[in-house]
Amino acid sequence: MPAHQPVEMDATEIVDFLESQLAGVLAMASGDDAYAIPVSFTFVPEESRLYFRLGYAPGSQKKKFVDATDHASFVAYDHQSDGWQSVVAMGRLVTLSKTNVDASVLEALKHLDIPYFKIFERPTEEIDFTIVALHLGQINGRKETI
Repeated sequence: MPAHQPVEMDATEIVDFLESQLAGVLAMASGDDAYAIPVSFTFVPEESRLYFRLGYAPGSQKKKFVDATDHASFVAYDHQSDGWQSVVAMGRLVTLSKTNVDASVLEALKHLDIPYFKIFERPTEEIDFTIVALHLGQINGRKETI
């Protein structure tokens, strides 16, 4: 049986892959401390941006890292019987205010697959939700082939 060989994905494959995925891992840093979280996302290729709808409970560790991080990394990956694929994106992380969110972004965010769960046993009214954009500076994809 031949060994699986990783190859670079082209731009079209990267866009198709990101548009087909529901979740990935957002990695941030504050000084020497790193923090990574699984997140649902939407990709807007025309803007070269990924968008996340994040919820912060009071005293949120996640908010601390979002506020401290200028540049972040994001990884989306998938493994099927015919091999794996992954995309690594890096760029500037920006928290958007409710007044500067474009209507097309809000529409795209409606399609996020965010499962309901309780955060720290708090009602959702106590959670501060915000939209964060990753303005892509670098993006690479790799896939496994036989």
